[in-house]
Order: sequence, then structure tokens, then C-alpha cells
Amino acid sequence: MTKAAAGRVTIRDVAAAAGVSVTTVSDALNGKGKLRQETRERIRQTADSLGYRPSRVAQAFRHGRTGTIALVLPHRDVSGNEYDMIGLDYYMTIASGSARAAFSEGYALMLTPRITTEDEWRLIGPDGVVLCDPAASDPRIDMLEGMGIPVVSIERDPDRPDRPFYVSGDNEQNMRDLLDHLHQGGARRIALLSARSSWAWTLEGEHAYQSWCAERGVRPFVAHVSVDRLEADSYRAACALLDADEPPDALIASAEQYSEGATRACRERGVRIPEDLMLAIGIDNRFAQQSDPAITAIDLRPSDQAGAAVDMLLKRLNGTPVDKPSVVPSQLRVRASTSRS
Repeated sequence: MTKAAAGRVTIRDVAAAAGVSVTTVSDALNGKGKLRQETRERIRQTADSLGYRPSRVAQAFRHGRTGTIALVLPHRDVSGNEYDMIGLDYYMTIASGSARAAFSEGYALMLTPRITTEDEWRLIGPDGVVLCDPAASDPRIDMLEGMGIPVVSIERDPDRPDRPFYVSGDNEQNMRDLLDHLHQGGARRIALLSARSSWAWTLEGEHAYQSWCAERGVRPFVAHVSVDRLEADSYRAACALLDADEPPDALIASAEQYSEGATRACRERGVRIPEDLMLAIGIDNRFAQQSDPAITAIDLRPSDQAGAAVDMLLKRLNGTPVDKPSVVPSQLRVRASTSRS
């Protein structure tokens, strides 16, 4: 049985097969040393025939890198305790998609705790960072870039309009597509549960909603909801809307767990979905897919967003110019919660 058949081929296997030293193989494969061209070619052909692939970890150390990418998710404060949002479907898919994309390029992905100081970042020592949902003027971007650690964000920093290093969905168009769909289905009083945050997707979605209402001369109904107690606060906000003198006939729950609170409020009041209220959500998840009725949602394609973010970060690490953001197309998933026919 050959080494290639038995397991991973090493540089020592290539050296033995080519009849040269390990140093000579390293010089040949890395374009170093004073070797004859035919010797380089013979060693490269030997490496190819054995299926040798260089260790990205070893390459990283040679270039002063660690071979790791850090993924930073948002945190929320629930009853005085901090939790990251890995439990939400969107961020779980971001994490798994980032890990696959990093691994395919020979990098390890590290999911970090909440880090606030340069010393903590030096302890971890990532080559680069994928940052989800930066806040306006997010200080972490300045800190990391100042340390020489490049950052690519999923969604943009709202206060850095000229910074191209981000991946996002077309948030304004997504909201308009959802509003048009509800309006075409007969909705005339469309309310919005909007996250109380400075995240770009929140600001852009609410701006699109306000603009859409102004263009049609209809009254906007916006309830701002915490991002800390997602289901409980969205339930209370939905109750207030449904108990108003003129309740909405359609409701957009912008964040992932807002639809759970809204659904509970409707169920307790005997409000039928979609007959009395059409319900849609801005971020698709398993609850929306498995609910009865299933809930219309925007599929942001988080796995594709994660892959695009890792790809952009690796370009920055490799010195490839990045002069514009990457916009990942989303898809409106129309389901029973907005279908009255």
C-alpha cells in the first residue's frame, strides 16, 4: 500500500520518492533556493503524482499567521446575562457556512466570546475577522484594523458608507418586495415590528417601509422591539397593535423570533392567519417553515453570505484588492400565511 493510499502524503514522502532532501522539496515547491529548473519540475511532478497538498497551517506559520479566522456574532443581554445569538437559525447557518468556507481554503474557524480589548484579541491571534451585524461606528473595526487584523462584516457599518469590506442582502429591496406582495394580496394597513438597533438591515428595512408608505399616502404603523427579549417583547408589541382601534390587516415581523411572539398574540385573540391578518417575517427560519400556517419569509441565504464574507476576507489576507461590497440576492418565500385565496 502506498503512502497516498494509507493516509495524507507528507513532504517527507515526496522527498523519498524524488530521491532528494526535504529542504530541496520545500525550495522546489515554494520557488526558493538555487535549483535547476528541471529539478523543480521533476519534484513538482512527483508531488502531483503522489497527491501531495501543502499544509496551510505550516504555510501560515511561515508567513507569521495562525491559519485561523474569527467569527464574531452579536450578543444580547437577557436578565443581566449575556448570550450570543448562535441559537438563532440565521446565525447558526452563518457559523456553519463560514466554517465550511474557511475549511475548504485550509483555515480553521474560531467562534469567539465577547472580546473588548486588544490584549484579548492578541491572545486569540486570528489572521482575520468576520463580524456579523456591526453597530454604527463600531469600535471593533477600528481596533482590529489598527492591529493589522482585517475585518469583513456581514452587513455594513451604517456610519461607514465608503467602506467596501462587507457582504449583505439587498435589504431595502427585500422590504419593498414583501410590502408589494402583501399589498397585492389585499392588505391596506401593514404594520412593521422593527428591531430597536443601529444595525444596517434594521435601518434600511425601516427606511424602505417608511418610503413605501409615503409613496402610497398610507399611514405607517411601526412598533420598535428589543433585540434582547425577542419573543416576549415582540408578543407585547403585537398585542398593542392588535388591540388598537384600527388594527393592522398585515404584519411584518422583521427579526427571526418576532414571528413567534406575533403568532402567540394572534392565537390568544382568535385572530386568524391569513384570513384576518397576513403575517410575514424578514428572516426565514425553521419556525416560519414549520408553523401552521407556514409563514411567508425573506430567505437571506445566510450560507451564501457567509461564504462570500470568508472569500472577501481571504482576498484581503492575500493582498487582492477589494473595491466594492458583495450583495447576495435574497428570495421571497411565499407561504400560506399571506395567501387568502
